[in-house]
Amino acid sequence: MGLLTDAKEHSKLIILFKQHGNKLCFLSYVMGIVWFCLLAWEPYNNRTYFSENALLPGLVQREFSPGHETSRFYQSLKEEAGNHARIPFAWLGAQFRQMGLDVYDHNYTLHYPFGSKPNFTGKNLYAVLRAPRAASTEAILLSVPYRTPENQHGSTLPGIALMLSLAKFFRRQLYWAKDIIFLVTEHELVGFQAWLDAYHNSKTAPGVLDSGELEGRSGAIQAAINLEIHSDKISHFDVKIEGQNGQLPNLDLFNLIVELGTRESIPSTFHQKSNPVESESWKGWKEAFSTLMSMVALQATGLPTGGHGLFHRYAIQALTIKGESNGPGGIRASFIHMGRVIEGVFRSLNNLLERFHQSFFFYLLPSTRRYVSIGLYMPAFGLIAAPLLIKVLNLYLSLQSSKDLDKKKATSGMEDKDEDAREETFPSLWQALPLVFSSHILGCLVYLSPEYFDRIGKLADLQLEDGIFMGIATLLLAVLVVPLFNHRLKRCGGSHSIYRCIVLLELGAFFYTLSLINVSLATFLAAVYVPVAVLAGTSSRRFITWFHSFLLVLIHPLTLVYLVLLVKSVHSDTSTRMLDHIFRAYTGMKKVVLYSVEDWYIYSNWNFVIASGVLLPLWLQLWFLPTL
Repeated sequence: MGLLTDAKEHSKLIILFKQHGNKLCFLSYVMGIVWFCLLAWEPYNNRTYFSENALLPGLVQREFSPGHETSRFYQSLKEEAGNHARIPFAWLGAQFRQMGLDVYDHNYTLHYPFGSKPNFTGKNLYAVLRAPRAASTEAILLSVPYRTPENQHGSTLPGIALMLSLAKFFRRQLYWAKDIIFLVTEHELVGFQAWLDAYHNSKTAPGVLDSGELEGRSGAIQAAINLEIHSDKISHFDVKIEGQNGQLPNLDLFNLIVELGTRESIPSTFHQKSNPVESESWKGWKEAFSTLMSMVALQATGLPTGGHGLFHRYAIQALTIKGESNGPGGIRASFIHMGRVIEGVFRSLNNLLERFHQSFFFYLLPSTRRYVSIGLYMPAFGLIAAPLLIKVLNLYLSLQSSKDLDKKKATSGMEDKDEDAREETFPSLWQALPLVFSSHILGCLVYLSPEYFDRIGKLADLQLEDGIFMGIATLLLAVLVVPLFNHRLKRCGGSHSIYRCIVLLELGAFFYTLSLINVSLATFLAAVYVPVAVLAGTSSRRFITWFHSFLLVLIHPLTLVYLVLLVKSVHSDTSTRMLDHIFRAYTGMKKVVLYSVEDWYIYSNWNFVIASGVLLPLWLQLWFLPTL
C-alpha cells in the first residue's frame, strides 16, 4: 500500500515507466508471440474431455447393419445423377416417402446484386422423421450438399446414399425423443442459407436472397451434422468446424465425432492431421503447431469450411464430417462403419435434455485430442496487443508531466505565457478529432461504393471484379497523397501526442473486441499492426519517416491480402516462375475483394465491413500520423 499512497514512490514509478516504456512494449510483444507459439506444446494445453455427461458416448451398442442396401442406393443414385442435370428430386422424394417420412421441396431465388443482376433459382429437398416419443419441439439435422462426380470438390453421392440408408434404419427405431431432418441442398452454401432463413423466418440478405417458404417444419434444431462422403470406402474422417465469421461449435460435439470414430476404427483428423505420437518432443510440437496454425489461418478468414458454418448464427451446433479415401495405410472403412458412427452421434444427441452449454465455444485445437481454451490463449493475445495501451499510458504521462511543469514555471514567474500559447501546447481533445472523423467517413464511402463502382465499370466495359477492385483501389490511392497538404493536416489534427493516443486507443479497442469474436483474426492483425503502430510518429528524421511509410504500405489491408496470396501461391507451387506467382496473386486479390463483397451481401459475412469500416480508417489515421 505504501507504493500507492507515498507521493515520492509514486513519482519514481512514473519516471521509471516513462524511461522504460519502449522496453516494456518490446518485452510484452515478444512474450506474447512466444507464449502463443508454446500453446501447441502439450504442457501448455489440455486433453479433451466430455463436459456434457448426458451425451453418454459409446454407452449403447450400435446396431446399424444395412447389408448391401447402401450400395444399391449408391448405384441407383449414380444412374439417376447421370440422367439429371440437377438433384433427382422425384427419385429422392420417392425413397423418403416409401420409408414413411414427411417429404417437402423448398424453392428459393438469388437476385445477384452486381453486373447484369441475373436471377438464379434453386431447390432443396428435405424429409422429416417425426419422433414417436415427443411433440416435435426439438430436432436434429443430417445434411448433404448435392455434388455430382464431375464436381471439382468431389462427389457427395456416397453421402446421400448413406443418408438414405440411415433414414430407413432410424425409421424402425422407437427411442427417438427428437425429430430428425434429412436435408439435401442445391448450390452449396446458397442452398443452406436459403433453407435456414426460411426455417427461422429470417432475412439474412433482404432483396438479394429470396428464401421462399417452407411447407413443413419441425422444432428447434439442437445440432446438425453435414456429410461430405466422397467414396464408399474411406481411410479416415476429416472433421471441419470453422464457421461463418470465425464461430465454432461446442467442443463436446467435436469430441463426440472423434471418440465414436475411434470406437469404430475410423481415425479422425483435423486439417488432415491426427494426434502426434510423441506429443512432448520437438517433432510433436512442430506437428501440433502446424495444426494449430492451420486452424488459426482458416478461422482468421472468417469463411465457413462447409455448410455447417452457416448454422452457428442460429445457435445450432454443427460441423462437417468429410470422408477421405486417400489416407495412409491399407485400412478402409465401409458404409457400415461410417453409418455406425453417425448412428452413435445421433443417439448421443438424442439423449440431450437441453442445449449444448457445458463445454467450450471458444478454443483452438493443436490436435484431435488436445485443446487450448480461451483462458489459455487470451493472456498470450493480451500481451501481443498490450504495447498499444502501454504506449498510450506513456504518452499520457508525458503530456501530464509537461503540463505540470508548465504550470509550475508559470506560477513561479520563470515563464510568462499567454492563453493562446498555452492552448497550442496543450490542445483539447476536440482539436484531434476532425482527422479521426474524416478517416471513418472515408471508410463508410468505401463500404457503400461497390454498387456505384460496378455501374462505372459497366460503362467502361470492365469485368465485374475489375470494376469494383479498380474503383476501390483508385479511391484509396487518392487518399495517399493527402499528407502532401501538410499544413492543412496540422491545422486539422491538432496535437501530435493526443492524436497518437486516439489512434492507439482505437486500435487497442478494435483488437481486444475482435478477439472475443474471432481470436485468430485479432491475433494475426495485432501481430502485424502493433509494432508499426507503436513506432508511428516517434521520429522526425526523413529516413525513418519514409521507412515507416513503407511499413505502413505493407500492412495496408489490400497489401496484406496480396502478400498472403503470394506466399500461399509460392508455397503450393515451387516450380512456377516468380513472375507468374506475382500475377496470380494480383488476380487472386481482385477475386478476394469481389468475394468479400458478395459474402457480405448474401451471407452477412463481416470481412468486408471490418476491412472497410474499421481497419481501413485506422490505417489511414496511422498514415496521416507522421505528417502531424
